[in-house]
Parts: sequence; C-alpha cells; structure tokens
Amino acid sequence: YDVDCQYHKYLRDCVSDSPFLELDQALEIMPGIGLWHVHGHQDSCYVRYASNFITGAARIDSEIMETLWAPLN
Repeated sequence: YDVDCQYHKYLRDCVSDSPFLELDQALEIMPGIGLWHVHGHQDSCYVRYASNFITGAARIDSEIMETLWAPLN
C-alpha cells in the first residue's frame, strides 16, 4: 500500500525526466489514501493522508474498481 506514498514522493522527478510531460510548478498536489487502505499504513499516515482531513476531498473508500469488477467474477 505504499504506492501512493512513493508515487507522490517521486512524481515531480519522473515528470521532469520525461521529454513529453511537464507540471506547472505552482500546481499543488495533495496526496491522499482511501479510507479503507489508510489503516494499513503507519498511524501517522492517517492524519496526513486520510481523505477526512483533506479540505474539499470526498469521503471514499477507494474500492470503486473492486466494486465494479465484482459482478464480472
């Protein structure tokens, strides 16, 4: 479950290394972890990344793909 943590940590480096991508330096990217998954992280991650504490974020569990795939199984 550390994908988002690592993704956010290195996103700007990866984009700057790409000849095809660019990010506006003024763009603020706020990382978040879905409520279902945030509990699998360290306790300190909860207040930093749970959508409950991100202004303007919806309260989701980040399980939408699993929900959509369930009828196909």
